Amino acid sequence: MKIKFLSILSAAFVAAALISCSASGHDSHDHDHEHEHADHDHADHDHAGHDHAAGEDHADHDHAGHDHDHEKAGSSAKADAHAHGKDDIQLSSEQAKAAGVVIETIAPADFAQVIKVSGSILPAQGSEATVSATQSGIVRLAGNQIAEGAKVGKGQTLFQIATQAIGDGNPVAAAKAEKDAAEKEWERAQVLIKDHIITQKEYEAARQRVITARAAAVSMGNGEKAVAITAPLNGYLQNLLVRNGDFVTAGQALGTVSQNQRLQLRADVPERYYGSLPLISSANFIVTYAADTLFQLEQMNGRLLSSARTVNKGEGFLPVIFEFDNPGKVIPGSMAEIFLLGKAQPHTISVPTTALTEEMGLYYVYIQVCKDAYRKQLVKKGANNGARTEILSGLHAGDKVVAKGAIAVKLAANSNALPDPHAGHNH
Repeated sequence: MKIKFLSILSAAFVAAALISCSASGHDSHDHDHEHEHADHDHADHDHAGHDHAAGEDHADHDHAGHDHDHEKAGSSAKADAHAHGKDDIQLSSEQAKAAGVVIETIAPADFAQVIKVSGSILPAQGSEATVSATQSGIVRLAGNQIAEGAKVGKGQTLFQIATQAIGDGNPVAAAKAEKDAAEKEWERAQVLIKDHIITQKEYEAARQRVITARAAAVSMGNGEKAVAITAPLNGYLQNLLVRNGDFVTAGQALGTVSQNQRLQLRADVPERYYGSLPLISSANFIVTYAADTLFQLEQMNGRLLSSARTVNKGEGFLPVIFEFDNPGKVIPGSMAEIFLLGKAQPHTISVPTTALTEEMGLYYVYIQVCKDAYRKQLVKKGANNGARTEILSGLHAGDKVVAKGAIAVKLAANSNALPDPHAGHNH
């Protein structure tokens, strides 16, 4: 009887240990292990045909055919101890690793207030220049390599303008002729002024005429058949506004050259947020051609340039301008989704935006409750700064949330999208 009692006690200890391990770290696992022994009367235990002779060694006794009810109870306790809560999602650590599941422990921290607006990317002042025609004429591109997006160097010839074929004469030839005539008149005036044959006023007029004529001739290439138009700075040809053979007039824009090294972010803020403008200090943004990339001005040497204090008539928006270093992936002129960052709120619970899943307008995260088990948790979300989302309710400090790979856990919960991690293992 002592040996049987020790066997029962050992089974109970094993069951209790398994229950404690499986239940650690979460409250959702229901390990109700009630072992009823009321109907098991040791006094009435049937030992028929199981006689122990005096002095017989019990360790060598054959138990074949003996019904060990207590051992069955112990095995049942072990199975129940390994079971998880009925709503838990089973996903082994191997499957989680293969699916890229990353766990983050919730810790309250500062979270900036966010205003979500739209806007655009602009070239920074001084980093873009317009290339203009210096005279009227027929324009030609300087080569096949002159195209939008082409890299150009300062002083490189981009266009050539010829004037011989235009209907109102040849202004280059006219400028050269005027310069030649003015120089001859100036030489004559220098001789005549010494003999006092002309007045000082006439002498000054001749001098002024030659200065003007020379300047006009220089601007038109000093009589060359075509005038070269060059790039004003190093950069990229952003806009090509003319084609070969177009007629252009003096001062007309031919294209723009942008360095793209320093850009501006313009946020169009609705006027209802006017009172929050003094609190704005930085911003994050997303562009459509790189939707998976969040650009953060704090990591791009960004700074706030200006915040408008008036609204243009009929628009209803206040422009807020930032400047930042271009990492090489941002294109001037593109549209952007912007998250304006304001005053930091301390002790705020937030999760990576990738941790959230949405169902029927409700938002959920997945909490790791054990090494191979997860629980779906309804949350109420607040502001979103592009990288993280504020959680107003549903989470607490210390919760272990699936930061990446939430879709994999969701699939594991739906229609056995992932294989059963305990396939072939009986509980």
